[in-house]
Amino acid sequence: MLAHRERSLMAESIEQLRIYRSARELEDQVYELVKSFPADQFYGLGNDLRRSSAAVSHYVMNAHRLFSYRLKLDELAAMRREAEVAQLQLEQARVFGATDDLVSQYTTVIKQSWSLTKWLKNKIQEKQSENEVLARDELVEAFSM
Repeated sequence: MLAHRERSLMAESIEQLRIYRSARELEDQVYELVKSFPADQFYGLGNDLRRSSAAVSHYVMNAHRLFSYRLKLDELAAMRREAEVAQLQLEQARVFGATDDLVSQYTTVIKQSWSLTKWLKNKIQEKQSENEVLARDELVEAFSM
């Protein structure tokens, strides 16, 4: 019963993850913003912004497809770094139309990432506790024979 309930809480599709949907929406907003950049900034700051915004959703997608909780944590850490880079680049792009709302939406994605990280760390702890109990039971069984 617990396994069924837990499975229903986990996203089966990447599109079901709110963090992924948010990252994709931000990526689209950044692409639209960059279209309005002057020519001298389009290839410099514009490319950097497009790359970092695309990397955020890319890392979330990688975290979703990986089996190992520890590898998922690594991908989420990389995602947070890219989101922070995107925020810094958006600060530089304020003169070209970047808004406080766009910057704050990246903060929201970072917060969602921390929530997911906390959940994954709890799952790792649960798995470790289960393994310790199983090992203890096996030892007791082996010595009782």
